[in-house]
Order: sequence, then structure tokens, then C-alpha cells
Amino acid sequence: MKKMKRIFALAGVILLIGLVILTLYFAVTGSRYFMASLFCMLMVPLMMYVYMFVYRMVKGDSAGEDEDTK
Repeated sequence: MKKMKRIFALAGVILLIGLVILTLYFAVTGSRYFMASLFCMLMVPLMMYVYMFVYRMVKGDSAGEDEDTK
């Protein structure tokens, strides 16, 4: 479980870095996709946070303990 969490965390970081690079590229080139990229750059981290928050609430793991550490 711990290894899978690290893989998802790495994928999330790569996704966010990619969104920032795309947004900067679209801003410099004046592309019509700039606003869509900016929207995604703001909404993806927000949705990731909301997903983690809801998961913790449903799971009932308020202390943030991992199953492997029990």
C-alpha cells in the first residue's frame, strides 16, 4: 500500500508540473487554450485535495495512520 501511495504521489507531481509548463507555454504563445489550461491548473489540485479529504472522512482515518504501520 505504501508503494502504491508513492507511485500516485509521483504521478500527481508530474501532472502538476506538466500543467504549469503547458500553462506557461500557452501564455507565451498566446494560444486560445490558455484559459482552459489555467482552469485545469487551478482545479486539478483542488479536486485532488477534495478527494483526499473525502477519503479520510469516509475511511475514518483522522490520525493519518497507514495500514502498514499498524
